[in-house]
Amino acid sequence: MLAVPVGGAGTALATPARRRRAATTAVAKGIIRVGLIASEHGGRGQPIPLEAKQIADAWAAIQNAAGGINGYRFQIVYRNVDGDARKAVQAVREIDAAGALALTTGDASVMPAVADLLVQRSLPAIGGQPYTPEWDWHPMLFPVEAGPAAGSYGQVAAARDVGATHFRNVYCAELPACLESVKPTRYAAQREGLRFTAQAAPGTAADYTATCVAAKADDADFFQANGLDFAAVVRDCSRVGYHPIYGVGGSASAGVIDQAKGERLAGDLFEVGVFYDGPELAAFRRALARTSFRVADGSATQRSVQTWLALEMIGAIARRLLVAKPTRSDFLNAAYMVKGETLGGQIAPMDYTVQRPGTGGHAASDCWTEDVVKEGRYLHMDKSGAPVSRLTFVCGTGLRYDDHSPPHE
Repeated sequence: MLAVPVGGAGTALATPARRRRAATTAVAKGIIRVGLIASEHGGRGQPIPLEAKQIADAWAAIQNAAGGINGYRFQIVYRNVDGDARKAVQAVREIDAAGALALTTGDASVMPAVADLLVQRSLPAIGGQPYTPEWDWHPMLFPVEAGPAAGSYGQVAAARDVGATHFRNVYCAELPACLESVKPTRYAAQREGLRFTAQAAPGTAADYTATCVAAKADDADFFQANGLDFAAVVRDCSRVGYHPIYGVGGSASAGVIDQAKGERLAGDLFEVGVFYDGPELAAFRRALARTSFRVADGSATQRSVQTWLALEMIGAIARRLLVAKPTRSDFLNAAYMVKGETLGGQIAPMDYTVQRPGTGGHAASDCWTEDVVKEGRYLHMDKSGAPVSRLTFVCGTGLRYDDHSPPHE
């Protein structure tokens, strides 16, 4: 497993302090339309903030005000799907009809419903929320950050890097998706030299005392609560004198810190954390300031980062386009030219050349970031478990990725 400060190949590379920008050409080559699928309400009708839309609009406005990228200006084609698969399919059809060259998603839940339609329309999805298995193998999905395989592995690697020896995966008993977390975390624990145990528990139990007592008796020093009522878990474990390191993978929610005050927290993210204030994210910070979301009050989340990185990659692909008024085929050919792209240090190096049709490969990112909570705030850390001031990615799951099946050893 390698720790990679991003800047190119290798394990000891300095992140560039300033992003390299291609000079804006005065030649107008046309408008690149980019689809954005997001949800304004969840499955239970709960409102979802418009983070993805606002950061996407800010990104396009900034690029267009600067004259575009490589002669191209950008237009966001937004569709709200409210987490509904049928709405998502219709949204893809409308985005296709609008002439978008690519799309990105602010709602991972709808990707299984639309992935095959993307192939039928030769419409690439560039980044977005990477939480469904399709991101690790589907030929029309172009990842920008880690997918589920590397994200699961990174949680175990983070446990090891903060000194844990026994990874306990306590998963919700009601949902198959919770059980699916067991296999990849067991594989990672075996490869990283950690003891591994798994236990099912009710997702909304009134009391988790028995679960905590069992984990304490097994000397589990890292507790991953997967799909459980986290605040209740921390409360009941504390009552029986059990204080493990709690896993906080996949998000960087300020609410989690509030629910576990005084406890140790560590984990991984699929991409750079929204809390990170290093120079690599300077442009993101300026764009975020144009939205109604803020890091300080916890309203800005990883969704803003994911959408931003997706659009930054679309901009990187646009820099490789050579023709005026490009077609979707032109855009895909430019995407297949991407190799070693870090977006100025914002992501681990990406190589889409391995995903060109006929290669049989998939351009999954095999890297993640690790984070730890110190003095009530999230900080990125390296393999030693020490907080870092410059963005560092940890890489290497030992898995192989192809374009027709889930990752395998």
